[in-house]
Formats: sequence, C-alpha cells, structure tokens
Amino acid sequence: MNFYKKALFITLLIFIFFVGLITVLEPVVDRQLSNIFADKKISTKLKNELLKGTKDFTPEKRTFYKNIIKKIYIKWRPLLEEAVEEANDEINKN
Repeated sequence: MNFYKKALFITLLIFIFFVGLITVLEPVVDRQLSNIFADKKISTKLKNELLKGTKDFTPEKRTFYKNIIKKIYIKWRPLLEEAVEEANDEINKN
C-alpha cells in the first residue's frame, strides 16, 4: 500500500510540474507566435506601399529606388558571383 501512495504522490508532482511549466511558457509562446504573424502583416503593408509608390514614378522616386537597388546589388554581388561559379563548376563536371 505504501508503494501505491508513493507512486500516486510522484505522479501528482509530475502533473503539477507540467501544469506549472505550461502556465509559465504559454505567454512566451503566444508572444512569439504573434510576432511571427505581425511581421507578415508588416511585410504585406510594405509591399502594398511599394506598389502604390511605383504608380506615379517621379524622378525623385526613381533616384531613391535606384539607390536602394544599387546598394543591395553591391552587397549581394559577391555572393551571386560565387553561386554562379559553383553552378558552372557543377555543370562542367556533368
């Protein structure tokens, strides 16, 4: 009988531990999930703003977008060149 009391007590402790753990972690998980979906809403808003902004393409906007694209290209060009070289190497091997 003593064994069953100990087993029941340990089972209850484990159950209480898991309930406490879930209670503590639930707000953290909820915040993380809401941040993920909030980012998607922001990216959709930015996309819509970019589409609206390109309808009337004034010279100022053209310069602005051209500078952004130029900075992105400068940053990513080495990576693109490396990828092209690796792809050409794989093509030549086959």
